[in-house]
Formats: sequence, structure tokens, C-alpha cells
Amino acid sequence: MQETEKPVDRDTLYDEVWTEPMVVVAPRYGLSDVGLAKICKSLAIPIPSRGYWAKVKAGRIMRRVPLPALKSSGSVPTGLVKLPTEQLAGREAARKTAARVRKDTAPMSLPEDASAPHPLVLAASKRLRRRDGWPEGPPLRSAPKEVLNLSVTVGALDRALAISDSLVKVLIKHGFAFEIDAENGVTRIKWLETGTTMAFSLTEYVPRAQHVLTPAEERAQKRYWNRSRLDSSMSYPKIPQYDFRPTGILTIQVGRWPSRSWKDTPKTQLELRLGEVAGGIVTLAQEIHAKEQEEERRKEAHRRAVAHYEFLTKRRANEIRRFEQLETQVSNWERAAKLRTYADLVEQQAKAQGKINAELEDWLAWVRAKADWLDPLVLVSDPILDAPEPKRPPGYW
Repeated sequence: MQETEKPVDRDTLYDEVWTEPMVVVAPRYGLSDVGLAKICKSLAIPIPSRGYWAKVKAGRIMRRVPLPALKSSGSVPTGLVKLPTEQLAGREAARKTAARVRKDTAPMSLPEDASAPHPLVLAASKRLRRRDGWPEGPPLRSAPKEVLNLSVTVGALDRALAISDSLVKVLIKHGFAFEIDAENGVTRIKWLETGTTMAFSLTEYVPRAQHVLTPAEERAQKRYWNRSRLDSSMSYPKIPQYDFRPTGILTIQVGRWPSRSWKDTPKTQLELRLGEVAGGIVTLAQEIHAKEQEEERRKEAHRRAVAHYEFLTKRRANEIRRFEQLETQVSNWERAAKLRTYADLVEQQAKAQGKINAELEDWLAWVRAKADWLDPLVLVSDPILDAPEPKRPPGYW
């Protein structure tokens, strides 16, 4: 198992961020430059100002901002641990792939080109264009257990399908696949190289507001109150509790934890950011895969620790059992020796007193037989004590 590196201290991190740009140092610790900057701020580590490295590149000699001393003396750990070399290599490869995907993905303009839509998009189009069968409430079309997980109004459906089609095609081109998890109602993007999967959804923002009665609904309410007293079969008019307003603002959400999302902005719609979205999905897949690997390493380390603990515990229990057996054997050997000594003394006394008889000889033989049975060095069995426990007859209390 790979040995874990020790966390770097504050002085070392200070030297690193003043030797190379943050965008170079941060990936070594699995962080973004923004994330590393926040950690430096929390540790009172000054960082180069904007434009510092451009000036260094131009040949100017720049002065470092001194590292301020802290109240605590000695080395101050940062909690940051450098990623293993293989993990760094994987992240770098994913970063290059993401950059290539962003470069290869051209902005999309509506209407989309005349190429045939992907079968998954075609299936979603047929299912979501049905006029009936939709639940009451928000006017969203969605069938995640059957087709791609889109949740949009009719007015945004064409645009959502076109964006999905472009995204599906470009990701498939770069080693991904889309799958419909019918049981859980989830669309998953699968990175074929590693088997890593991410949940995918494209939704429209549809805010709701308390419904304001229309004149027609007010008249229907009055008719109901006036007539329901005479006609109990009348039903209350159908009046919605909320009004929903389609906005056409779409959001792409990928992953659970970690996750990424991309949303229409007033200046830039998703069609013009498909390269950013596709590249971001590639980067996210790498992050999730790295997290899965780390979790697998953690589980394997835990499994090894548990196995080692169980081995030591079992070995200790076996050793204790063997030692207890040894003590029992020694105790039995001593007891057997005492029985034999006692039998010899009784026999000597009886001989001296001339009291040897058949009954005493039988008793002496019985004592010595029990000593042999007790002695672990003598392999004999006792017909009574080694026999199974007597069984109680039925009805015996």
C-alpha cells in the first residue's frame, strides 16, 4: 500500500506559491487556484498580486512579501498533502482532454443543423411532445423513467432537445455514453474509460406565484355557492392554487457529489457555452473517478486494518487458550503426582501396620488409575468419567 505523504508546513507552502503561479501549485494538492488562495488566507500566507508572474516573465525582479510570524512557534502544518504522482498524471491527462473537448465543441446556433438527432434525443422528442397524460401543476414536460431527464415547458422543448442532442453527440465522440436508469428515473453519463457515472438533467426555471382569481373563476365560485345548497351533486370549480410562469431559462446539472451546473445568463445562453459544458463534464468525471479511487483506497486500507486487527486478536486468543491448556495440563500432572504419592504413603503405612487386604488393594488400584487418567503424559481413558452424560428418562424431575 502506498505510503501517505506528510502534510506540508506553512513555510513550505509559502515558498511554493512564491516560486510558481497558483494555477501550477494548486493541482498538486487537488485544489483550484481559488481554493488554495483561500487556504493561504486562512494561514496568513501572502500570495503574489495580479500581474506578478507576467512581470516576472518579462524579466523584472520582483520582491516577495515577507511571511508574517504567528503567535505559535515552530512548524505550522497546513493540512495539505500532495497527491500521488499517478493521480497527478491522471488529472493532467483529464485537463488536457477537457481542453481538447472545449476546443472541438463549436457554439450551437438555433435552428440546429439538419443532421439526424441522436436516438435518445429522438425518443425524448416523441415522448415529451405528447399532448395528454401530464400531471396537473407546473406546466413541465418530463418522463425521466423513459427518456432523457429533461424537465421543460412546451415553449422551451425544441431548444432543450437541440442542446441535449449537441451535448450527447460531442460527449459520445470523446468516450462517454448516455444511459437511462428506468428504475430510479435518472439519466446517467458514463465515462467508458473508467466506468464512472454521473447523473444528468436539463431543467427550466419555472417560478410559481399565488394564483389570482380571474373574473370567470369568481363567477364560477358564486354559481357554486348559490346552487350547491339546492343541488348537492355540484362540484367545486377547478381553480389552481398557484400560477407558473415559463422563463425559458435552462440549467444543465451533472453529478451529485461533487456536481457541476451551467445556466443561461442574460448575456450568454447555453448554446454558446457547449464547449465549456462538455469540457466541464470531462473534468467532473475525472474528479469523481479520483474520489472513487480514493474511497476505494480508504476502504482497502480499512479492510487491511480490520484483517490485521482480527489476525492479532485471534492469535492472542489462541495463545491464551494454549497457555490455559498448558496450565491445566501442568496442574493435572501435579494432581496426578500427588495422588500417586498419597497412594504410596497409604500403602507403606498399611504394610507397616500389617493391614493390607483385598479391599485396600482395590482402592489403591482405583486411586492410581485415576492418577493415570488425570496425568496428561499417560494416554488412558476412564470408562465412567469419559463416558457421555446419562440421559434423563421421560418424566424424571
